Amino acid sequence: MAHNRTPMANVVDDDTFWNGTRRKARRTTHSLYQLGFRTVISEQPAPYDVESLERFIGESALVDAG
Repeated sequence: MAHNRTPMANVVDDDTFWNGTRRKARRTTHSLYQLGFRTVISEQPAPYDVESLERFIGESALVDAG
């Protein structure tokens, strides 16, 4: 966030902004999955990190698997 010049204070109350561990992201996406949502649009800040994007896709597959 510091690299992108975005203070955390700007997003602390934003429910659409998820920041945290992979476990926290999986818990959030799983909750939405249980409500019937099947699509998550992930907006990644630059610089784009291919490894992080691949891990996010892998976590999404775990949600799909239950």
